[in-house]
Amino acid sequence: MFQSMSEKEAESKVCIEFIFSDTCPDCPPAKELVERIVPEFEDVDVKYLEARNNPGLIEKYDITHIPTIVINEEVAFVESLTEAKLRTKIQELIDG
Repeated sequence: MFQSMSEKEAESKVCIEFIFSDTCPDCPPAKELVERIVPEFEDVDVKYLEARNNPGLIEKYDITHIPTIVINEEVAFVESLTEAKLRTKIQELIDG
């Protein structure tokens, strides 16, 4: 079963769930991109979740490909991620 958001995550304007697999060749570069960009923003919380250890999330978000990036409980990116698109999405959510 997936975990509910912590108090810190509930207070953040942007909550990112990065769902990955250790065997996924596209996951490490995508993770590095997230790790590089997120510190530039305030009020952003990130959870890195191994797909096989979180079957509830796989079902909840109907995940069929990884990496999958869920932002504020909505699937935002599947398999491909660019720096520009991630920055834009985060900024839009922070600006409200």
